[in-house]
Amino acid sequence: MTGRATVRSVADAHLAALAEHEPAAAQALGRDAAARLADYGPEWAEERRALLGRTAAALAALPAEARAADAALDAALAERAASEAELFDTGFTARLLAPLASPVQEIRERFDDVTVTDDEAGDAVIERLAAVEPALDALRRRLEWAREAGRDGRFSGSGVAAARQLEVVAGQIDTWIDPAGLDYFSRISAAPLSGPRAAALARAGERATRAFGELSGWLRTELLPSAPVEDAVGEHVYRQTAQSFLGTRLDLDEVYDYGWSELDRLLGEARRLATIVLGDGTGTGTGTGTGTGSGGTEAVRAAARLLDADPRYRVAGHERIVAWLQDRLEDTFARVDGVAFDLPRAIREVDVVVPTAASGVVYYTPGAPDGSVRSKIVWTVPEGAEAIGTWQEVTSFHHEGVPGHHLEHTITRSNASLHPWQRSLCEIHGYAEGWAHYSEQLSDSIGLLRDPAEQLGMVLGQIWRAVRIVVDLGLHTGRELRPNPLGAAGPWTPELGRRFLTELALVDPRTAGFEVDRYLAWPGQALAFKVGAKLWTEARARAEASGIAAKDFHHRALSYGPMGLGPLQHLLTTESTERP
Repeated sequence: MTGRATVRSVADAHLAALAEHEPAAAQALGRDAAARLADYGPEWAEERRALLGRTAAALAALPAEARAADAALDAALAERAASEAELFDTGFTARLLAPLASPVQEIRERFDDVTVTDDEAGDAVIERLAAVEPALDALRRRLEWAREAGRDGRFSGSGVAAARQLEVVAGQIDTWIDPAGLDYFSRISAAPLSGPRAAALARAGERATRAFGELSGWLRTELLPSAPVEDAVGEHVYRQTAQSFLGTRLDLDEVYDYGWSELDRLLGEARRLATIVLGDGTGTGTGTGTGTGSGGTEAVRAAARLLDADPRYRVAGHERIVAWLQDRLEDTFARVDGVAFDLPRAIREVDVVVPTAASGVVYYTPGAPDGSVRSKIVWTVPEGAEAIGTWQEVTSFHHEGVPGHHLEHTITRSNASLHPWQRSLCEIHGYAEGWAHYSEQLSDSIGLLRDPAEQLGMVLGQIWRAVRIVVDLGLHTGRELRPNPLGAAGPWTPELGRRFLTELALVDPRTAGFEVDRYLAWPGQALAFKVGAKLWTEARARAEASGIAAKDFHHRALSYGPMGLGPLQHLLTTESTERP
């Protein structure tokens, strides 16, 4: 590194190395990577860990004035290099298999809502589909390598995901390739194709299906016997994974206390709204917070039953669901633009997608860095369901769309002053999920939630995230179960975690099961929502106390780009104290 080295030149070298193995990084550099899948092999896993060390060392070697000249990028890249290295060293990165956002889902999702056309763009999709088989083979080799590295003591945690996760992922794969069910890769949408293209698509789909089937069998017969039966990762590994997901140091006892406090507060607010929905008009609520006994949750359940049966809050049929979501999105654009935000021009470059899935969840997938694939707000409808209930899930729509993930992501992508690595690749759960969760409450304060029913849905979503904190910490670290509305006693168990979700947050049982499996697979990620939102809320309060309007705060805060919560908190605190 020469004396003229800068933070940006270090980031350039980091991004260039990533681009050789990761299509998103290549696209961030303006290269065509539409036909590629990421490199999941063990060789790249080890080299990527070494890259993190080189990047951290290169930043540390820069003169102080060089780092200060690009403080936001320096803070973001230094934190990520350190956190991702710590996460890798636990074994988590190499062994990762989970019911959401692990390599098998990443590969499958590269074919969500695509149409194979009779041209070069269609050829790129077919080529990408043909790459599924070697990508899954590389993943299998990485999982084998991780198993051996764990046995050799090269990780501080296990080198194999817990047995529960292997079984869940294998089961997911089975549903994707079931000829009587989704039959995912054989049903990729295609325009009328010429003979050679149609044949190539069919061959690639058959090979992808076969490769996924072979992986499912291998997980059960070869990897499962080596998998830990115990789901909990323990205090040490949990601290490392949680701090990496959030990008900050954590006092886990303090976070656990905060989760219980929020659960108490939010249950009281849910009862207040339930009395309004049920028609007594007082809004006072009854009962106490997380004390023993039912805690007054009967009123909330009664209000939910009433709303579930109300035709005003039900939309049936695929076309009507898509139309309702699109109308709601357009109305949201109109309501927030110029009020809480100045919306970027690219905000409308998003598709609303309503597929059928094993469980009903709402999620967001950002578009490709080169614009070849548009962003998507995905609202999955469970198999066999004929309608969706809007009162409870509209808050998830704002979380995933506007002012949540899609807005934050679009502002980041539109910010030409950010380095391409930060603009397209810097992903921190505490930053993104914290913002999206903060956006749920913001949606209510700026009038996006239209009545007490939708407000109740928002509060139940907030309860869900408070439950995440106490369940996640309890299951992984063995912290004591405290007095609670269910009157439950004894140690935390997955079944008790599901009960907290179904009985307090009114999550449906299938989704609750998926949620707990997700917590067990991603130790600490569940903290990102409420802990991140707490930072955003506190930073906004400091800004407003300094005379900074909410819209200006949002603009300035998001202009820093994605980064860990630690450096973000430092920058926001400095801004609120230094600005006149």
